[in-house]
Amino acid sequence: MTRPTRKSNRSRGNSRTRTHPAILTIGFALGVLLHPLCIGFSEEFFSPMQEVFLLSVTLGLTLLMFLLSKSHFLCSLLQAGGLLLNALVFIINRLQFGWRDLLTHMDYEWWFRIILMWIGGVSVTILIRLMARKKWNAPHIRKSFGSGFLVSSIVFCILYIFLLLDLFIFQRSEFSDPAATLNLIPFKGAFATYWPHIKAGRFTDGIFVQFFGNLLIFAPLGFYMGLWWRKRPHKWILYIFPVILAGVIEACQYVFKIGQGDIDDLWMNVVGFLLGILAGKVLDAIRTKVTKGKEKTI
Repeated sequence: MTRPTRKSNRSRGNSRTRTHPAILTIGFALGVLLHPLCIGFSEEFFSPMQEVFLLSVTLGLTLLMFLLSKSHFLCSLLQAGGLLLNALVFIINRLQFGWRDLLTHMDYEWWFRIILMWIGGVSVTILIRLMARKKWNAPHIRKSFGSGFLVSSIVFCILYIFLLLDLFIFQRSEFSDPAATLNLIPFKGAFATYWPHIKAGRFTDGIFVQFFGNLLIFAPLGFYMGLWWRKRPHKWILYIFPVILAGVIEACQYVFKIGQGDIDDLWMNVVGFLLGILAGKVLDAIRTKVTKGKEKTI
């Protein structure tokens, strides 16, 4: 008769450690609302301190939510909610100038920062999952990571596809340069423009965002395609794809005179794609080592 009593007492003890749903709800709502407020407040700083501030806030919010809820799924909802609210605020602000202005005059520095906030939040959940052992690797926590990662990824990919379409189609439709140039000499185009400023620590006029945005624009695509292609044959297709994609984009810009064809843009896009693939492989390797081979993927 004593064993059920002990189990009952243990259950009651565990229930006392759980955060009250009302507190979780309030914390979740405040966390989502803080996203656009932080974007606005970050304008008080200059790059790269602006980006450091946003990452710090997002890391703190996500870590606090996980400690309160023990749920990757709720953390992912927080990230997705913040991303959607940031996007909604941006759209509402731009709609006063009309839909055409929204599509053809996108503020990419702003988008870079909201995606950076999303990446910061996802990084926390992935890091926790990578290092999870014993009670932190319980079945319900592992399941919450899978569900949360799926939800967060779907929301991000929808906005990411829209962003790529806007960057390479809608924006270009307003631009026509009869004197469009073609640079085929590496390190003499976009890289030569931005790198001296980066090296000297001059990040004004959007230099930081333009350089790293250009470098990492295809990193999410590489990350997700790397996960999707993980168990598929013909791995070489995965590595030749970014070269073809970036090459077609640069060629179209030059041929249709809607931009400048630049080999620097091409190789930076390809490097970003490969960094995305590498990130997925590194995460799997870390998880394999932490679990001593019992789990080979996150």
